[in-house]
Amino acid sequence: MKLSSRPNALARGRRLILFAGIFLPAAASAGPLTDAEALAIVRKHCAICHAVKPTHPAFAEAPNNVALETIADLKKHAQAVYMQTVQNKAMPLGNQTHMSDDERAALGRWVKALP
Repeated sequence: MKLSSRPNALARGRRLILFAGIFLPAAASAGPLTDAEALAIVRKHCAICHAVKPTHPAFAEAPNNVALETIADLKKHAQAVYMQTVQNKAMPLGNQTHMSDDERAALGRWVKALP
């Protein structure tokens, strides 16, 4: 009987390894973002309003004159982006662009990694 229980233990061990492999990429992706990755999130969720020429019908110009179209723009307004998007979750307004908590956290890590 002990021999038959050993293969089951090995099979369970293989499942654990498989599960560990599934979770490792998510943990590895929790590192700092590159400037390009941060800008991609901002372009996806923020630039509809925060652009020199917004595409959102409610805005003729960037709200509060905050355009977020370049890495320089994003770095200039990084603390405001952090406060409004990561900390308070007030932006995007009404979360119209469906920014995920993971994207918010990634932006937060990017801001915190800035010099």
